[in-house]
Amino acid sequence: MNQNISLAKYLLVCALGFGLGGALWGWVLYSELPDLEYPFHFMAIVIMGLFGGVSLVWFNKRVKQISKAVLAGFLGFGVGFVISELFIYPLSIISGYFSSFLIPSFVVDNNLVILHPNIYISGYWLIFLIIGTITSLFYALFLKIKIWSLIWRGGIGFALGSLIGPIIGNLLGNLFDSILVSYIITFSLIGLILGLFLSWGTYGSRQGQSL
Repeated sequence: MNQNISLAKYLLVCALGFGLGGALWGWVLYSELPDLEYPFHFMAIVIMGLFGGVSLVWFNKRVKQISKAVLAGFLGFGVGFVISELFIYPLSIISGYFSSFLIPSFVVDNNLVILHPNIYISGYWLIFLIIGTITSLFYALFLKIKIWSLIWRGGIGFALGSLIGPIIGNLLGNLFDSILVSYIITFSLIGLILGLFLSWGTYGSRQGQSL
């Protein structure tokens, strides 16, 4: 990474990259209605891996580095999604139980954490945490970034996005009376928050900071 790039500019680019990936993820999920059961669609692996990986090394401009970042994203999201599919039932039960302590009751009572028809996005926060951690590990290994600096940020960022995204997505979707808006906003925010946390860790590591 160019050492002259400011943190704000790097955060913005990564937020836009992962946010765009999230928006396309939401659009793909919307296109699967009414047969949609889980939010972890295989196309999200390609979409998030591509746009997220490119944004992380956008200022590098080297084909080799871009290729490594995209491959890391494909593998990270791929392995994370496979694990989530294998253990989605027990993880969703645990996640749903603890979400009752994390989400205000009025938010749950107004169905702001559920996307039509019945996808309890915030109830999968633990799965998002695991996927974010695994994906961050691949980014750290491929891009030679301090592992701990990245994995805790990636995990928390993805989980936090799954808790915040559907609330804002549903509020705006209800405002415009559009399920499509709900999906796109929800997953845009999930991707954007993940991008902010990953870029924060990547930038800090490149600058020699240890957090």
